[in-house]
This record gives sequence, C-alpha cells and structure tokens, in this order.
Amino acid sequence: MPWRRGTDAVRTQCYPNGSSLILRIAGFVLIGVGVLLILLCVPYWAWLAIVGAVLILIGFLLIRK
Repeated sequence: MPWRRGTDAVRTQCYPNGSSLILRIAGFVLIGVGVLLILLCVPYWAWLAIVGAVLILIGFLLIRK
C-alpha cells in the first residue's frame, strides 16, 4: 500500500547555522549600524508621529478591553 513506506529513509537538509564567530560579530555590527542610521536619519517629527500613532493604538486597545 502507498502509505506503508517503511524502507524509505527520511531526507534531511542541512542549512548553515552561522557558527562562525566572525560572521556572528559582523552580523551584530551590521544590525547596530542599521539601527543607528535609522535613528539618526529619520527626523524627529517622524518619530513623534510614530509615538502618537502608538499611543492612539494603545488607547483603542484599552477602550475595547
């Protein structure tokens, strides 16, 4: 029967896990530089708009609860 395949081996795929310490450090450095660029390049009024939107969302969630 087709569902009885006891002799077939299970196939697995090996993916790179980033075990190299240098690659991990480079990844963290790139993430940090990206966050720093976003923080420095986005104007303050955009951050205030995002904070305002988050406060409105929290207010709606509190009202619905």
